[in-house]
Amino acid sequence: MQDQFTPERIADRMVIQDLMYRWCRSVDRLDFELMRSVFHPDAIDDHGAFKGGIDELVAWIRERHRTITFSAHRLGNMLIEFAGPDVALVETYAETVQRYPADGKAALGQLSGGQVGAPDAPAVLNSYVRYIDRFERRNGEWRIASRAVVQDWKRISDLPGEDWKPTPGWPAGRRNRDDPVYLARAELGLPPI
Repeated sequence: MQDQFTPERIADRMVIQDLMYRWCRSVDRLDFELMRSVFHPDAIDDHGAFKGGIDELVAWIRERHRTITFSAHRLGNMLIEFAGPDVALVETYAETVQRYPADGKAALGQLSGGQVGAPDAPAVLNSYVRYIDRFERRNGEWRIASRAVVQDWKRISDLPGEDWKPTPGWPAGRRNRDDPVYLARAELGLPPI
């Protein structure tokens, strides 16, 4: 167990944690280049409603999220267990909140087993999942080699009335590279990921 916490292993843990945070940004900002960078090119993803390679995952998320107006992924417990010098099993708890307009209920049904709430009302999906990831270091670079998304709990809530609208002049989140975080990165001269 001691070799799990050497300075080198602590550095590996930080890289793996950073990749998980990048995954969250990539989905919530619909940054498909960043999304691809989290996985090895031959990785396999199993979201339940989707199972396949990374190019197919990106295409699936691009289509599924086309009508989702808000998405937030938050990570919780993360247990990293090294099975060898270049392989780790990582279990990460995650909570997602996504807003679906009334005409986007087909995308909601994909992750809820067909349940969509009231057909003519927008809805929010709260989802609690665990990512079970096999990380591999190849050519000195850690990335996800395979992922299973374990569905633990979901709740659909219909949204009555109007949604909150950003106050003019306030920084407002966007689901693309016009989001304030990308503008701040460019301002600091940080390269695209």
